[in-house]
Amino acid sequence: MAQYYFLVSSLVELTLDEGFQKHPYPMFNDFIREELSGSDYTELGKCFLLNDVSNFTAALKSGLVDGDAVFLKPSCYEKDALDEGLADTETLFPFLAEFIWDYRAERRLYPDISLEDELLHRMMETLSAGDEPAVSGFPAEYLEFEMHLRNLTTALSNRVAGGSWTEKIIPFDFFSERIAASQAADFGLGGDLGVLSDLIDLYEGSSPLEIEKAITAVRWKWLDETVGSNLFSREAVFAYAVKIADVERWLFLTPEEGRVKLDELLEQLHQNIKKITREENS
Repeated sequence: MAQYYFLVSSLVELTLDEGFQKHPYPMFNDFIREELSGSDYTELGKCFLLNDVSNFTAALKSGLVDGDAVFLKPSCYEKDALDEGLADTETLFPFLAEFIWDYRAERRLYPDISLEDELLHRMMETLSAGDEPAVSGFPAEYLEFEMHLRNLTTALSNRVAGGSWTEKIIPFDFFSERIAASQAADFGLGGDLGVLSDLIDLYEGSSPLEIEKAITAVRWKWLDETVGSNLFSREAVFAYAVKIADVERWLFLTPEEGRVKLDELLEQLHQNIKKITREENS
């Protein structure tokens, strides 16, 4: 397992930079591009494949590589790589290439859902079946968690509104199929919910801001539990990347909450470094 002592230790100083506090992820990305090994930097990009789903479907629907669609970052495929992939699908993951071929041939595996949801469905079926070995380990686990989170929050918000959620779930595994089919308070998942159980009773009477803050808290809790004591591992760097992307989003949505999340991140960095220092000196 790769260890990145200097990188993680340097994040404290980086978070105090004025430029980072305005636009944290671009500065973080520039830093880790130099510090991570090439293979680990590539692995990190796979954690953000959900943004690639939006980017590729938007590009296909617009019919123009340089159309007006917003390009979401961070992503696995940068803009130039997306352009290259649309021109030559051999450069893409097979599930992406097959989706593009089918789209251009006017074939839909799931014609009753949106184009973006179809690509999500196909990607997650491929990953959960282990049919895309290039996406494995932490990135695959994180993508699975994010889709469980997305499916659960979709069901909870629709349940509170008194609507149906079955047709809005992306069913790619047992967990998501249970959410789609069950009317139980916990969707019949019980202990399988893990950290997601924190959201079950939240939606009734909560404001959109409170819900978004809780979703971020659950995501960070999952990241912390997954990294565990491996605080200088590449997985720890990946977890910080996800958190910093969250901070960037919060700064855009509401600067006040973004500042709170940035302070939380800085405090966690301080505590983790102190913990390792104590262990090394004991």
